Formats: sequence, C-alpha cells, structure tokens
Amino acid sequence: MDDEIHQHHRKKNNAALKVGLVVLGVLVLLGVVQAATAGTVGIGALSVTFQSSTPTTTQKRTSATELDGALAGTTTTTDQTPTTTAETKVATGSWKVTRGLLTVEVTRVENAGGRLRLHVTAINASTAKMDLPLASVSAVDDTNRDYGASLSTSKWPASIAKNSSISGYVELDQRVPSQASSLTLTFSGIIGQLAPTGGEVSATGVPVPR
Repeated sequence: MDDEIHQHHRKKNNAALKVGLVVLGVLVLLGVVQAATAGTVGIGALSVTFQSSTPTTTQKRTSATELDGALAGTTTTTDQTPTTTAETKVATGSWKVTRGLLTVEVTRVENAGGRLRLHVTAINASTAKMDLPLASVSAVDDTNRDYGASLSTSKWPASIAKNSSISGYVELDQRVPSQASSLTLTFSGIIGQLAPTGGEVSATGVPVPR
C-alpha cells in the first residue's frame, strides 16, 4: 500500500516537473522573441534592455546631378528663347562742322541691318543757351535719299546751356540702302540768341559702315 502511494506521488511530481519545464521553455522562447524585436527582456522592474553596439547607418545614393550642384553651386536655368539681332557694323572718327559759336561733331556711326545710329556731341561756346530740336534733324545719303530722326528711339537732350556741351545719339527713321556709302547730317531750326546764321549746321562725309 505504501509503495502504491509512493509511486503515485512520484508520478505526480514528474508531471508537475514536466509542466514546469514546458512553461520555462515557453518563457525563454518569449524572451528571445522580445529581445529580438524590442531589445528588452522581462517585465516591469525585472526587464533588461539590450542595445546594439553597432550604430544604424542610412545610405543615400547621390546622383551625378546632386554632386555637380554641390561642387559648382546651384544653377537655375530659365527656358527662354534667345534674342537674335543683326550684326552691327561700327565706324568711329570725327566728322564735325563749326558755324559761329556752335560745333557739331559725329564721333561714331552704328549700322544694325541698315538702321543707322549716329553718336553726336554739340558744343555751345556762346554766352547764351541754344536749342537743337530733334524734330528738325535730317539726313541725306549719297544716293539722294532723305531721312528724318526717329523721335521714339533717338536719345538727344536738344538744349545746350551757355559755354557747355551735350552728347547723345540720333537714329534715322528709315533703313539705309546697301548702295549708300556716306551721308550728311543736318541740324536745322536751331534756336538761340547767338545761334548760327540761318539756324542750321551740317556735318558732311559721315560714312555708312558696312
């Protein structure tokens, strides 16, 4: 009878031991999973945190465009159609005329596709103001073609104080034909107490650059 009781207790203890081992195995497995996912084993105050000794690095592939931008600075490109202009021919020199106390000198001629721009300096050596109106400026080339001054594109101050000078440019209102090689520029309608007789001066032999 005692042997049967002893065997019964031993079977009971073995069963409890097996259950305990199974529970322990489950807890160990859960701990491994927890450590792998969260880096922490245990519960509450009994938990232990594991940190990786190797820092996490993030790699970014740098494109060739980004590298060029870093080396050369940021460049912004505007999609814009370039403006094309006719080639400009230039002649420089001194073509001048002096009448009385007024001197008019052409110093530069620009030819942009037949459009002429004449750079002019006017010197008033008198003791009174003179006015050289742009509307009264004209020209004639060696083919006898007449021109006026373009009021919208010319830059001419017109009024000259006593003992002073002005500079600007006159653009002709028509294209000069290819046959023309020179012209005469005339300032007429000059106003002033000491203006030249007849109120007119003309600079001759002004070349047409080609």
